[in-house]
Amino acid sequence: MRKLWVADLLAFVLILFLLWNIRPIPSQLETHAFKGKTSSKGLTVQFLGNTNVLLDDGETRILTDGFFSRPPVTSVVFGEVSPNKERIKKCLKRAKINDLDLVIPVHSHYDHAMDAPVVAQLTGATLMGSSSTLNIGRGLKLSEDQLMEAPLNEFISIGKFEIMFIASKHWTYPDPDKVKRLLNQSIDAPLVPPASIYDYKEGISYSILIRHEEVNIAIQGSAGYKKNVIPDFDADVQFLAIAGIELMNDSYNQDYQKHVIDAVDPEVIVPIHWDDFTIPLEDGLKTTNLLVNLNFGSNLGHAFNIIESNNPNREIVVLPLWRRVAVKDLMK
Repeated sequence: MRKLWVADLLAFVLILFLLWNIRPIPSQLETHAFKGKTSSKGLTVQFLGNTNVLLDDGETRILTDGFFSRPPVTSVVFGEVSPNKERIKKCLKRAKINDLDLVIPVHSHYDHAMDAPVVAQLTGATLMGSSSTLNIGRGLKLSEDQLMEAPLNEFISIGKFEIMFIASKHWTYPDPDKVKRLLNQSIDAPLVPPASIYDYKEGISYSILIRHEEVNIAIQGSAGYKKNVIPDFDADVQFLAIAGIELMNDSYNQDYQKHVIDAVDPEVIVPIHWDDFTIPLEDGLKTTNLLVNLNFGSNLGHAFNIIESNNPNREIVVLPLWRRVAVKDLMK
């Protein structure tokens, strides 16, 4: 009887080990991989995992989110999270980021805004976002002169960039408890880490439009939408969150297509928010493991299938980690 119990335990451990370590890699990551060269000419983009996108035209540098700590699953699920300053420093050094003008969290969840005040402190940037994001900054003692609440529905100028913030919606969690605890709520006082991920309320989820003399860019940092809120805008490139769309029904995804993608009519779609953000960036970009996929129903390949089938005449480009790419090269 004891031998049978031990055998069952070993089988369980082996299965758990396999589920934890096997990470399905959809063919689209290679099919759509950017094949061009690293470039520092003109306006460049650098993908730094999750929804971290650096735009740099040689004069002005804008980074979305700046989430580099990427705490492990154990901290996320069972404990508290906080910025890892040394890891943030290493990532900034690897990305060759010495100074920034703006850090813009796309909303205020921990995997987007938690590190942003530290990035601002290290680079001299202004932290721009919702009042919730600014309270994350205050909790980390970021000076008030480095905090700026993002105005809605109007272009603001910084260098050769013009940026508009539009109040959108976050992707709808299938779990009602997460909806209740994380969405449609604000952070109303300085948030001092370490803290639960549930202390990092959504604030405002933005659709971001950027005009530059070289190119028009749209950024959608979460796969949610509001109907008919994006003004007339013709994007050359759209950085598009795809995490979770495979869990939504056809009606939801058709609305996401209509009110987010078709609304800006991009020539090129660059998927973001597809990698496992509990894995340190020094280990490279990883897909989620089988345990996560089975538990939540995630399927990155299916998410790509949805984007491909709804956008047959648009280019889809998966950017590499760390490398700077001329935005114009994305459209070749």
